[in-house]
Amino acid sequence: MTKDIRFYEVAIPPTVAREYRVPSVQSIHAQQYNIAKRDLQMELLKLQEFLIKSKNKLVVVVEGRDAAGKGSTSKTFLENLNTSHAELVVMGVPTKTQMRTWLRSHEEIIKKTPEIVVFDRSWYSRAMIQPVMGYCSMAQYKYFMKHVNEWEETLTKSGIYLIKIYLSVSKESQITRFKMRRKSPLKYWKFSANDRAALENWHLYTYFKERMFNVTSTDYAPWHIINSDNKLSAHLSTMHLVLEKFSDQQTDEKLPMFNAINGQNQHLISMEVDGVWFYGLNESQAAVLEQLKIHAD
Repeated sequence: MTKDIRFYEVAIPPTVAREYRVPSVQSIHAQQYNIAKRDLQMELLKLQEFLIKSKNKLVVVVEGRDAAGKGSTSKTFLENLNTSHAELVVMGVPTKTQMRTWLRSHEEIIKKTPEIVVFDRSWYSRAMIQPVMGYCSMAQYKYFMKHVNEWEETLTKSGIYLIKIYLSVSKESQITRFKMRRKSPLKYWKFSANDRAALENWHLYTYFKERMFNVTSTDYAPWHIINSDNKLSAHLSTMHLVLEKFSDQQTDEKLPMFNAINGQNQHLISMEVDGVWFYGLNESQAAVLEQLKIHAD
């Protein structure tokens, strides 16, 4: 793709994607995080019961650069849901057949999933990673960009609730997380050659990301951008976004909005970072570890 980079160095209009912010969680402390997370997850269980009873399906797409927190955000979202009615989809390396029938393959996956499905990377790999890394042809990319909107409109008209989330991470935070991965005795395996390529192709990825927003953020399936420089905030904001979407639905059963994030200063006596527990911390010590915690996977 490097030899074609000048082809993409063109002006693109401002993004039409929507930035989603929950002011009370932008700088949330680790002391408050677990309390807020628990209450939000309780509301997600109510949402799951509603979907089961109404025989509807929720599809949540979680996209973002490498180390943006897609995996941890997806797992936190599903953490306490009934596993018989919720599923995480991580496609991995697609087969040749899946590459040829990209949208149809994802449609088949969606049909087989239960009431709640979260995609940790999705069909939108074809809009960003695949063209940047040269995994797909430009003909495949253009075909996808031409047809994905009508394909998603068909999904939503069939009764599927589709929510698309993009976790936005700064280059500085991405570098910090890559360094933490390399040095972690538990997560070193997550740092790969693709991570290095992600840094080298930062601007090219940005082009494709912005074009994706501009072409595929529609009224029926808009993109919601969530800042994930603080992963704890991103986890809570993602759950809040989904619950807020359903609070607007005219359903027989109203879903109460959460009220967990209230800014109270809860003192923490222990904290876990990268699989290691620290006990008996004072506020200053907790603040230092918290800076690592917000980047940890």
